[in-house]
Amino acid sequence: MTKYASSDSNNQTSSDNATANGSPKHESAERIFCLLQFLSVNECTRKDVFERLAFYYKIDDATPTEHPASRRADRMVKRDIKFLEEQGFEIKKVKARGQPTRYSLVKGSGPRPTFLFTQSEVDSLALLHNLFADPTRYARFDLTQPLPLQPPRNPFSEEMLSLIEKLIATLPPEQKRHFDRWVRKPYVYFNLSTVADYLPHRATIDIVVRAISDRQQIQFEYTPTRRKQDVIFHENIDPYYIIHMEGHFYLIGYSHKMNEFFEYRIDRIKTDSLKIQPNMIDMERRRRPIEFRFWIDGSIAKRGLSQRWLTQTIEREEVYLDEKGREQRRVLVRATAYNEFRIIQQLLRYGDKAELIEPPHLREHMRQTVIRMSSFYES
Repeated sequence: MTKYASSDSNNQTSSDNATANGSPKHESAERIFCLLQFLSVNECTRKDVFERLAFYYKIDDATPTEHPASRRADRMVKRDIKFLEEQGFEIKKVKARGQPTRYSLVKGSGPRPTFLFTQSEVDSLALLHNLFADPTRYARFDLTQPLPLQPPRNPFSEEMLSLIEKLIATLPPEQKRHFDRWVRKPYVYFNLSTVADYLPHRATIDIVVRAISDRQQIQFEYTPTRRKQDVIFHENIDPYYIIHMEGHFYLIGYSHKMNEFFEYRIDRIKTDSLKIQPNMIDMERRRRPIEFRFWIDGSIAKRGLSQRWLTQTIEREEVYLDEKGREQRRVLVRATAYNEFRIIQQLLRYGDKAELIEPPHLREHMRQTVIRMSSFYES
């Protein structure tokens, strides 16, 4: 049995004052360091701590629970855990009915370092913050300077804002004030918003990401846009990645039934039907780009073609006479993309300034689309 000094009260006073001023003495520091190491690799009760760190808490198995040394050790553990929490460590406490509390260290927690950012870097953090922040939440309402409308919720915004705010918490006071002024009164509203509310679909994204990480197929029910059925069941889908395009999140997946790639809009996947299947996906399969050619008005090409395609090359230029006999210039472009629907939608944005030439079936599809559009305005 461990021997104690004749005066328990003196030992208690010495131990109680070990961390009283916020800076533990050598003995206490060594004990707290050993406790931190023990909590980092174990989920343990106070009894487990006493068994492993008996030397530091001056107690052993033979000490009765009502003994002053045992009560003193309990206080020391509480104080040590409180000290660790004050330093930024997060201690998880699990209490089951009729069972002693179990303690463990939350991975990644600990004292926050101080980051030394330049003023330009603080401005960049504020701009990054505004990518995900709702301007109506952070900026003050001012009738003379109306704010943009509240954007639909991005499913990753809360995590991004939390991370940025943790970084900001480490800044010196003056830089914190500068960041706060920028956030409350932004000069650039650069919000990475979606055109639909995707926060309710975060669970769908998480399941798909897990399937991609584990390289497993998925199945799900899908709400189509131009079908009579309420939902279509898809199975044996190889998920490859999720991409943000034109305000929506899409799953790029390969259907074994249809033998081709599809873009599945995340908000149309029914979450409760989404299941990970045991079959493994083919990691070597790749999407095949579609090559197409189109004429575009020279006035647009002169300013520089926007990078809307996977690849694009100007093949030649030519001069022609329009219906009024005026000389015009146009440019023939060869490009590649993954999706025929997006090719047509993008070229339609140019109106009569662009003409799809090849491939023939896609040109015919475009022609039929234009005919349907024209019919809307005939009466």
